Amino acid sequence: MMSTAPEKMQSPLTVYWQAAMPEWGKISVTLLLVCFAALLEIVPFILIWHMAGEAMSDTPQVNTILWLTGGIFGAVVLRFLAQGGVTILGHLAGFRSECRLRSQLVERIKSVVPVAVEGKNSHLSRAVMDEVGRLNGILAHTIPDAVAGLFLSLVCVALLFWIDWRLALASLVMLALGVWAQGRIARSSPELFVRWVQADGRASSALLSYVRGLPTLRAFNRQADSLEEVTDSIFAIGRLAGDVTRVCAMPYSLFGLAMTTPLLVVLPFALLFYALGSLTASDLLFATAVSGVMLLPLTKVMMSLSALRIFQAGAAQIQAVQNLPVFDEPASPQSVAGAEIIFENVSYRVKSGSGDDVTILQDVSFTLPQGRITTVTGPSGSGKTTLARLLARLDDVSAGRVLIGGQDIRSIPPQLFQRLISIVFQDAFLFHGTIRENILLARPDATEDELLQAVEAAGCTEMLTVLPLGLDTPVGDKGFGLSGGEQQRIAIARAFLKNAPILILDEATAHLDPIAAKDVSRSLNRLMAGRTVFAISHRLHEIENADSTLLIVGGSLEEKGTHEELLARSAIYQNLWSLQRRSNSWRLGRERVRGEV
Repeated sequence: MMSTAPEKMQSPLTVYWQAAMPEWGKISVTLLLVCFAALLEIVPFILIWHMAGEAMSDTPQVNTILWLTGGIFGAVVLRFLAQGGVTILGHLAGFRSECRLRSQLVERIKSVVPVAVEGKNSHLSRAVMDEVGRLNGILAHTIPDAVAGLFLSLVCVALLFWIDWRLALASLVMLALGVWAQGRIARSSPELFVRWVQADGRASSALLSYVRGLPTLRAFNRQADSLEEVTDSIFAIGRLAGDVTRVCAMPYSLFGLAMTTPLLVVLPFALLFYALGSLTASDLLFATAVSGVMLLPLTKVMMSLSALRIFQAGAAQIQAVQNLPVFDEPASPQSVAGAEIIFENVSYRVKSGSGDDVTILQDVSFTLPQGRITTVTGPSGSGKTTLARLLARLDDVSAGRVLIGGQDIRSIPPQLFQRLISIVFQDAFLFHGTIRENILLARPDATEDELLQAVEAAGCTEMLTVLPLGLDTPVGDKGFGLSGGEQQRIAIARAFLKNAPILILDEATAHLDPIAAKDVSRSLNRLMAGRTVFAISHRLHEIENADSTLLIVGGSLEEKGTHEELLARSAIYQNLWSLQRRSNSWRLGRERVRGEV
């Protein structure tokens, strides 16, 4: 069975908040230092105000002016130190929170039903790497900048009230205009930002797919035709940029006007009050200086809010990963006795694009005796690979059950289940790393002797002797630096090292040339010895010596028996055998037409 994380009605930004909570102490100190640094930013203005008052007094004191000058430099130094503390603590909290959230997502993905993430590699990578990577920026820059801007503006307004409440009220006219403009932006843009992030993800996926398929496209001269999806996705981003601009241009301009022009409102009143004698010259100077910068810090707040809207759209992608369906942990974990495999009335259905159920397997039952080789064959699309996926629990059955050693595989603890099965696919997947690291994935605690024995059993020894670094040779991304046969032998060495009692082979030699296929088949024969083997093959001549063969047709078990028994009983098998023998005898060239000399 499988389950999904409960869907909660909460802001996507909650995923960032939950990841950051353990760092709340550092975040609190960071915000306090931010406020302290913001306060120190206004201190020089206050000290200059007092210096002006002292200088314009009847008996100016030079010592007082010197002390005030020293205070200005001291405030600058303290602000530098406080800002350094903000940077260090903010990034420390950010990186730790980022690491925590990324680890949680990776643990979640480890339990996700594989079919739920097929074809979504770029989306998963974007969520785990890019969107989680925004958390550091939120904690180290976005939130501190917003707090600093808001606090500094409030301090400036408070100082203006202290000097003259009438000037403060005049300055709030522009503040009200700025708040209204920001509200317009906030109400109209969230949906656009979500669409922006989605469109950006589609463009990245389309471009990645195009680049990966470029060699094939060049071979058929279809580069231009296949570029259409990429260009469409890029133009979609351009259209969205236009939509965002049309919606936000006017309120953004009003906000910028409001933040930069309070002085135009305050200065006429200040000059009037000075002329009337209700405002001193030093107060006029200070009010002019403060009103000129009092609302500018709010631009940081606006930029932070805009960034948070983008972060919110990205956080929704993280929530989507958290809500992926996972396999349920068995309520009563069971041990396994033996490696006999039983498929008991197994059916498997998937949802089509229109939402309808499509039956892939229907009421399939058979037994794979322990230590025997059972092959599976049949027409393409009949459900052979689906059987292998269900046995490996890459997905769960829709009905019926699969048993290993008498236990339903859904009741076997995941760690134990992983030790029971080795898989060799037709496309061996190698990670970016060395040959040694790729083989040791099967059993990281293996000794050097065990590793070398697996290498020799898989027939890798000769291959390694010609590589300058041997086992420590980098294989490149997805084994790019090795041939198909070499990649497959490394996958077989991995299976030897794992030494699992059950082996699943899915067309393990299908993509290899005859010489490589012969070498790999020799290694596979050694690997299959003494194990319960479930092998998929279209090449019927390769399965003649199997203990038993399953013929799957249209999602059902058509027939079961040895090669000779199937030839005698099944017309479908006879036809497959005849077609394959005919294809094996095919030769490149043109048949001679009757009468041609």
